[in-house]
Amino acid sequence: MDNKNIFASNLKRYMALQGKSRRDVCEALGFSYYTFSDWVNGKKYPRMDKVEMLANYFGVLKSDLIEDNAPEIKKNNDAISDIVKRLRTDDEFLAVAEILYGLNSDKIKGIKEMLKAFA
Repeated sequence: MDNKNIFASNLKRYMALQGKSRRDVCEALGFSYYTFSDWVNGKKYPRMDKVEMLANYFGVLKSDLIEDNAPEIKKNNDAISDIVKRLRTDDEFLAVAEILYGLNSDKIKGIKEMLKAFA
């Protein structure tokens, strides 16, 4: 896969993850819709200052947009999938999940913040 297509694939992934349309991105960053569409379709490659603007917009590194990181994503997804499979059969985890399910949103938010601190 060439650089334009790698960039286009990564750009589409981050747009989908954050629920952004082409129009959303263009309006937020002042890009021409047609130029941006060429980037999304892998027809053209943006200048590095535009890559940096996009990276900042999506909250990622420039390398996340320009490098082929698909094998790493697959590896991470496989690891997460393995953990989920193990947890679904873990009685202790299921008991904790049942307790969490009954908590209100404020308590769940506190737990999320605590888990982020551990990460």
